[in-house]
Amino acid sequence: MSLEYSCILPHGFNLIPDLNPEQDEKSAKLALAISSIAEQIVNKDPEVIIIASPHNLRISENIGIVTTEWLKGSYKEKDTEKSAEMEWKCDRKHASKLYIRAKNEGIPVVAVNFGASEGPLSNIPLDWGTFIPLYFIKKAYEKSKKTVPQVVLITPSRDIDWKYLVKLGELIYLLSIEENKKTVFIASADQAHAHDEKGPYGFDPAAKSFDDLICKMITSNSLNDLLGIEQGLIEHSKPDSLWQILILSGIAAKANLVNKSCVYECPTYYGMIAASFERKI
Repeated sequence: MSLEYSCILPHGFNLIPDLNPEQDEKSAKLALAISSIAEQIVNKDPEVIIIASPHNLRISENIGIVTTEWLKGSYKEKDTEKSAEMEWKCDRKHASKLYIRAKNEGIPVVAVNFGASEGPLSNIPLDWGTFIPLYFIKKAYEKSKKTVPQVVLITPSRDIDWKYLVKLGELIYLLSIEENKKTVFIASADQAHAHDEKGPYGFDPAAKSFDDLICKMITSNSLNDLLGIEQGLIEHSKPDSLWQILILSGIAAKANLVNKSCVYECPTYYGMIAASFERKI
């Protein structure tokens, strides 16, 4: 057993059907794609889900590996005022082993607890980048009546050399083999945030260029080309996705994962992708 499945899931607002009964067509298409991937994850029956989110702790010059006992939180849609609560048990042992391996390999990384050293108060709040993908997955587990696996939360840093994020992905895969642990990795990621002049980041044509490039890299199984993306394109297009997908690229290369599905839509000022990757047979 090891890591044989990974995905990119968006965390945009208005994606959760339970909280947004009147979704626009593009959001509904994305929600359907996320639900399909969530069902695939359930069918893979992982022992641990590792998720990387850009919206939790923002640690300067270090990747964060969360070692709390719990992830707990709520999410409220501002348009509908509907809300949901959720909690996940964390795989602290696996998180600690990943931290030690990464530290020993020279990756800039810190282990992060919150609240109490253990027990119910050892709990880091769920950010929307973690909550939204895991909400779909928990719903799929409830439908299947299977027990949800434990999770490990990673918070990438944008201040470090990208090669360390790729290396972390490689270690995630290698650890799954060493521990004989069936693992699924999720890159929680929204794409360029400069598609709409009325959005908070305004309009920049680089947004479409970035999203087109990411879609092409995904469908052509060339995520290793991420390391060659120009910094100027990142600055102008304003994605929050690159750093999590860099981790995925390291996993995909080591685990021989290939793209199986890729759905892209841009219902608002940022683009979103739901994509799945499985081991090539």
